[in-house]
Amino acid sequence: MKIGFIGVGNMGGAILKGIAGNSLYDIAIYEKSVERANSISLETGAAVKNSVAELLNFADVVLIAVKPVHIDALVAEIKECGGYETKIFVSIAAGVKICRFTDVLGEIAIVRTMPNLPAMVQEGLTGVYFHNMALDAYVNAKEQIKGIFEACGKVVMLPDEGAVDKIISVTSSSPAYICVLIDALADGAVRAGFSRKDAYVMAEQTVYGTAKYLLETGTLPCVLKDQVCSPAGTTIEAVASLEKSGFRGAIFDAMEAC
Repeated sequence: MKIGFIGVGNMGGAILKGIAGNSLYDIAIYEKSVERANSISLETGAAVKNSVAELLNFADVVLIAVKPVHIDALVAEIKECGGYETKIFVSIAAGVKICRFTDVLGEIAIVRTMPNLPAMVQEGLTGVYFHNMALDAYVNAKEQIKGIFEACGKVVMLPDEGAVDKIISVTSSSPAYICVLIDALADGAVRAGFSRKDAYVMAEQTVYGTAKYLLETGTLPCVLKDQVCSPAGTTIEAVASLEKSGFRGAIFDAMEAC
């Protein structure tokens, strides 16, 4: 499969690096920053194209990784180039609905995705929704596109476009919530007398290790929580305090606000 990246910033670059060297993918990039394009090319082996038109001519799948504010101008440029009707487009732009593409380009095959920050270290979670790709002819392409994001972590297939917006509060914005939790844990450790450096290591490793344990064992969070909470012990007292302070409700409210 020939994949063309338009934009190789932080997230686009992370996705590219995840599949670099995989023989399933022949990769080319177009990036307005020549310096960035050449740097990524040297690191990954991806070919560099000099224009959107060149990239469209090369690619079977066009992965759009520009900032949402630049989407409309890019779509207009793609329209002007022509020859896009048989391409599959993949968008990672948050909040950009499919109609922003189809209103200009017609009913193209397009994949709307929502990756998250941990994809930068190949531990992400990407929600994927396929639009206008129900035909059998797209079966292999869908598997290979799914594989692009599996190279950066895990993938959840979404049933409709509405789910793409809803998943933002669960996966894409939640690293910020988790950072607030880690920061609070670290502050608590400093309050208890630990150095700031050690406090962050303790908090970060505990969050990482707990998530890894849950993923690898398939243990439900509620089950692990019960296992850690000994009768009349210290942990159940902490959990009771969290419940009294509305910890769960605060998370629900944050997600609803998101």
